[in-house]
Amino acid sequence: MSKALVVGGNGFIGAHLVQKLVQIGWDVTVLHKYEQPRYSTMPDAVRFLRGDLTQESLLAEAVAGQDVVFHLLWTTTAIHEVANRDPAADVQANLVPTIHLMEACRAAGVGRLVFTSSGGTVYGRTQIAPIPEDHPNNPVTAYGVSKLAVEKYLQMFHHLHGLDFVVLRPSVPYGPYQNPLARQGAVAVFLYRVAKGLPLTIWGDGSVTRDYFYISDLVDALILGSTQPINSQRIFNLGGAEEVSLNHLIALAEETVGRKAVVTYQPARDFDAPRVLLDTTQAETMLGWQPKVPMKDGLAKTWEWMQDTIL
Repeated sequence: MSKALVVGGNGFIGAHLVQKLVQIGWDVTVLHKYEQPRYSTMPDAVRFLRGDLTQESLLAEAVAGQDVVFHLLWTTTAIHEVANRDPAADVQANLVPTIHLMEACRAAGVGRLVFTSSGGTVYGRTQIAPIPEDHPNNPVTAYGVSKLAVEKYLQMFHHLHGLDFVVLRPSVPYGPYQNPLARQGAVAVFLYRVAKGLPLTIWGDGSVTRDYFYISDLVDALILGSTQPINSQRIFNLGGAEEVSLNHLIALAEETVGRKAVVTYQPARDFDAPRVLLDTTQAETMLGWQPKVPMKDGLAKTWEWMQDTIL
């Protein structure tokens, strides 16, 4: 039986990953400051440790004997502006604790560390699409800079200490358990606000595009990234098969909910990439991964969950 630690296992992505790992027979430990996921229940078989990466003794206990550590926790994931306003605090809250995690994994002889980076921010503003993994990295947000710094530290730890790692750069995952009351997470927010008749705020003219992909596809990639043999290629883009603009996403949300949206447009923000479409060829070739859930099906699944759980 494989043993895994999921750091941030009660978040949106983590809750789905934990459920899948338990389902396929893994021995799972969750390290998180919240005892339960927001919209689901942690499986009974999971060992839970309450805390964070700043607690040295707890961290050593968490990583001991683990085959795989999934690092999904990031304090400024919800609002990138938070990191931009105080980059030093972002480094202290995210980068420094992650380095402590790497040190603990090295000391404990962890089999592999899988890190969720950001395909939407580490590249910055790009001129080509789809974006390959070897595209220059010029992030324009503190969030993207910190994520990229973690990638570089992982490469350093691998070179100096032999720490096995995989970096996944997802575009925009969505699905059940995503908080519709947050400022990020366009799919959940759009569905909820359209259903409630609340206005949607679009920054710019709505032409910004992303390759959204369903949460189960991301979970598949995480598990493949933890188990597949890896050579020199350790960084993988993950994204959807469809490039969808915000305006088109509004239309899809209206179609799914059966109600017209109330939309207001505000000036574009200088830290929003106008286009994110990732080249996922490496993930397909090396991990055997590709997105399986079409956008309309994923929206329908998310809407069904939202009706049953929130509305």
